[in-house]
Amino acid sequence: MAAAFFRAGYIESWGRGIDKIKNECKNAGAFEPDIRYDFGGVQVTFTGEIPVTGEVLSEMSQKMSQKMSQKMSQKMSQKILLAINENKNITRAELSQIVNVTSRTIARNLKKLQEQNLIRRIGPDNGGHWEVIKKTDE
Repeated sequence: MAAAFFRAGYIESWGRGIDKIKNECKNAGAFEPDIRYDFGGVQVTFTGEIPVTGEVLSEMSQKMSQKMSQKMSQKMSQKILLAINENKNITRAELSQIVNVTSRTIARNLKKLQEQNLIRRIGPDNGGHWEVIKKTDE
């Protein structure tokens, strides 16, 4: 049967799969699988946990950190936009207290929001006010 599958192009070779599986488990530091042959079929059972290496853990940590940072930034932007909607004359210091971050962080976020065309400053830093730009459906 394997010869027929090979000729049909469904498999590249036969007779090495089980050894490959065992070697990959060994290389990964995982338990060797339980392999049973029943009535012409094969059952492979994997048990235990695959250990996480420092490199994998570091990569996972970076991805989680990036996602958390993005979510926190989005929440901060939403709070800033709401605060500006409520009080167009709000100051960076007031925003800093509302969002519970430093004035410098507020300044960076205000700049991002301006670059995204979500807000604009009308008038000078002293005496001017913020405006939330309304997006219209086109």
